[in-house]
Amino acid sequence: MADASWKVGQVGWKRSDSDETYREITPAAIILGVIWGAFMAASFTYAGMIMGFTSGGSAIAAIVGWGVLRGILKKGTVVENNIVQTIASAVNISVSGVIFTIPALYIMGLHEEINTTYFFLATAAGAILGITFIIPLRKQMIEIDRLRFPTGTAVATVLKTPGSGIEKARLLFLGMAVSAAVYLVQQFPVLGLPEIIPEYIDLGAILHLPEWVSLAMALSLMVFGMGLITGRNCLIVLAGGILSYYIITPIVKTLGWLPSDVTGGAISGFVYANMTRPLGIGMLLGGSIAGLILSMPVIIVALKSIANASKLGTGRNEELPIKYLYAGITLAFLLLLVTTYQLGGLGIGRSLLTALVGVAWIFVAALLVAMSTGMTDWSPVSGLSLVSVMILLYLTGKQVPLTILLGATVGVAISGAADMMQDLKTGHLVGGIPSRQQKVELLTAWIGPIIALTVVGLIWKAYGIGNEMVPAPQAMALKSMVDAILGGNVPVDKFLAGGILGFALSMSGIPGLGVLVGLSMYLPMLYILPYGLGCVVHDVLKRKRGHEFITEKVLPVAAGLMVGEAAMTLLFAVLTVMGVLHP
Repeated sequence: MADASWKVGQVGWKRSDSDETYREITPAAIILGVIWGAFMAASFTYAGMIMGFTSGGSAIAAIVGWGVLRGILKKGTVVENNIVQTIASAVNISVSGVIFTIPALYIMGLHEEINTTYFFLATAAGAILGITFIIPLRKQMIEIDRLRFPTGTAVATVLKTPGSGIEKARLLFLGMAVSAAVYLVQQFPVLGLPEIIPEYIDLGAILHLPEWVSLAMALSLMVFGMGLITGRNCLIVLAGGILSYYIITPIVKTLGWLPSDVTGGAISGFVYANMTRPLGIGMLLGGSIAGLILSMPVIIVALKSIANASKLGTGRNEELPIKYLYAGITLAFLLLLVTTYQLGGLGIGRSLLTALVGVAWIFVAALLVAMSTGMTDWSPVSGLSLVSVMILLYLTGKQVPLTILLGATVGVAISGAADMMQDLKTGHLVGGIPSRQQKVELLTAWIGPIIALTVVGLIWKAYGIGNEMVPAPQAMALKSMVDAILGGNVPVDKFLAGGILGFALSMSGIPGLGVLVGLSMYLPMLYILPYGLGCVVHDVLKRKRGHEFITEKVLPVAAGLMVGEAAMTLLFAVLTVMGVLHP
């Protein structure tokens, strides 16, 4: 690199101290990070409501960063692009905490009780807490314990290859264009034009299968792209769908467990609503509990890391002072207290208790995800959010809107904690200054929840939520669990059976296996099939062309396929809400 001197140290890349003008935090980096982060947040909110999970997008942001900084602006440094991906991922990652929880209020018909101001304040408090709680952990986890943080390490590789990054950016934008164009063609009937590409095909009808066999497949490049990105791990989701629709359903029909008036195409829906869905909820809960048990050593190690970190001297320019932690906790606690008091009407004493429990639980959960992502790259956001709602439902006197809002706050916080540690790992490997990354995250992370909350409301008005088009599986699971608790008709046998199975799967050694399989039992095959197809294509290409081909060619295109369709869907949603389009 001609514009700065670098040296390789024992813990990563370091800048020469003599070069104080090296580009790092610049207007271009901040603006690009916020704009691309907001774009990803909106797109990933919709994609997450389809598939039930989302992604941090750090690698995508790093690729786009090189495309703009070097490809368009003809300048840019490694650490400047590191700021771009840090901001973009901070804005984007917190949407998962929102989409796993808040859509449940819309599905339950409680959207009128959503107070926009307080919902923004509470989720902003979560974003602040998630980042500030892990400030003391950085040096211990990254420099001393040297945890792997696989995603952060992979993003560092992208940042260190500007030339390759520009080519990947071209492929990403190509994928976006193709995906957006295909979706536009699929919407021709809405525009008064003849249908050319349908939105889905019914393979069951084509193959003349019985009517109750659900084998329709969405022709969605977004979902296919998500499978391409995930690779072999998404076989777990495919297996869960097969278990639900092609094993459990035929068994139930064969054994005659169906009411006499349930026939034909209604069989699959009946089995889903009365058997596989409660089993899936049980698996989510069982898998989450297993995850917490397995993570107890992680929590203990994380607590020791904080104790050790407090004994370490920190350079003035390297770490944020501990006062930022105290200020962040105080501010977030006050935001939660005000929100709980104003929305719940619980009285000052109970509001204080709820806010204290919320902050304490976020602290434990943030420690858990920070260490979990460092060791396994797995962040159990959905499971912890479910557990949070179960705890808080009773603490708030079963006030559903407030409880789900607090669950969203927890989800935002732990998502942010996991992302912050991944980004700090990336910064460590490329020579970024930790305090600068932490500052830009604190200044921008609150944007993501606002975008996610806005997009959820937009999707509700345009398409509805909890239907075949927008299944929102995580929110559906949460809604079912809350309904069962409030109605006193908890299907204990199915929850227990699913819980035992989910617990056993998650204790098998594969992180989050029970949660993933339980989640897949909520997804319609309409989306599981294209997702699984993407997984299979990824695996075949990897075997034939090698890992480098996947990294350099397939993943950038797949990311573009995912983002392009999602962005076009949101554009059509806006036009629908405005009354321009009438689907």
